[in-house]
Amino acid sequence: MGQDHALHFDGNGDYVLIADHTELDFTENYTLEAWIFPESFSWLAGIISKYHTNASHGYILRLTDQSPYNGISFDEAVTNTGVLNPVQWYHVAGVNEYGNRTLYINGSEVPLTGSPLNVAQNSDPVRIGSDFGDRFFEGRIDEIRIWNTSRSQSDITANMDTTLSGTEIGLVAYYTFNEGGGDTLFDQTENGHHGVLMGNPSWGDGYTLSGLLGDINFDETLNIYDAVMLVAIMLGFEDGANLQLHACDTNQDGIIDIADIVLLVQWILDIDGNLRAPLRQGVYFVHNRSVVIESDGEIAGFQIESSSPIAIEEISLPSGWAWNQSGVKFVAYSIDGSSLSNGFTVPLHEPGLITNIKIAGWGGETIHAQQVPLPQSFGLQIHPNPFNPGCNISFELVAAKNIELDVYNVKGQHLQSIMIGLRQAGYQQFYWTPSDFSSGTYLIRLSDGENFQFKKILYLK
Repeated sequence: MGQDHALHFDGNGDYVLIADHTELDFTENYTLEAWIFPESFSWLAGIISKYHTNASHGYILRLTDQSPYNGISFDEAVTNTGVLNPVQWYHVAGVNEYGNRTLYINGSEVPLTGSPLNVAQNSDPVRIGSDFGDRFFEGRIDEIRIWNTSRSQSDITANMDTTLSGTEIGLVAYYTFNEGGGDTLFDQTENGHHGVLMGNPSWGDGYTLSGLLGDINFDETLNIYDAVMLVAIMLGFEDGANLQLHACDTNQDGIIDIADIVLLVQWILDIDGNLRAPLRQGVYFVHNRSVVIESDGEIAGFQIESSSPIAIEEISLPSGWAWNQSGVKFVAYSIDGSSLSNGFTVPLHEPGLITNIKIAGWGGETIHAQQVPLPQSFGLQIHPNPFNPGCNISFELVAAKNIELDVYNVKGQHLQSIMIGLRQAGYQQFYWTPSDFSSGTYLIRLSDGENFQFKKILYLK
């Protein structure tokens, strides 16, 4: 895609002047297209207009007359306000088909209200960036296309993010803005409807597909808002235009999933994945209406899919994590660069409905975790239980093992490591007294790196 440049209009006298011509004098069955990057909103600021003398009634694509002016007006039919945000790229297309007006923003139809203008032929020039009465646009404009045909939604979305040849049927005038300098905007068709820069518009960066990955809201900045939109589109809360779907697929594998979310967060936070422990394998097992996820590296996010909707009970992720669910899909991901603790537990009402768990790391790796049987028992015993002030913990090792004995709350949060180190084969027993624990239910987890066992305890203080 070649849209590397655009024109910046300062909202005070800047515009492009295109001389009147009979080829530009249509009254029905036409389409006006533009990429716009508004920096502020003002009353009836022009995008494309052939209405510059009193009652000349030419076609118009401009901002609305309704405060705060962040809507679109097409031939005086208007959208609601609030359809545009400042400093974001939008593709806008107005279609007149035998007097019926339709407006598309980023390929999606946006309702119009009000009576449209009865467009008439006139001798006015076409202006880009200005409407009647010097109503000037402030921001950048790129990729102007003027057609003498009524284009369908599928036609518009099919090539709004690609460069045209200039020979397309019905294309009367086409401006790529790729000159990048000078005072002439060249028509890329053979019709020669070149434009002259008036005032002092400046050349700047244009709308470019190569810079879109991850920029879901087209504001030229990667931030948490893009991550929120990516998740919304992935889970079906938002449909997403074709360009947004392209931007969501950050790793360009043709699938929008947890890997794309993690990669976007990695870009936002400027995380060097080479400095993180890579994922090579991952497993999960079901235990007591919960799913326990294990891996050999740092988990930056995970995705659970099920055969039918499942209820996620109260889940306690690290403070720098977020989660969302829709129907049969659940995602959880880091938003601060922290990684998930190994052996993280997800409480589920019906874990047997799980069809797939995908885990993603900071190095771009994605693994489909394999389900494994509930780990071998160590014969873990705790008595007395309930207890106060302490309890005896015992277990059996068939061989010398490096073991970890940890305490978790019922939400799956790690609270304390009781023991870490090598233990010889045989019967193990010792006495543990909690410190700084309130009364309540906790989980003891014993692990040798391959097998795990949990035991519920009740501490009475």
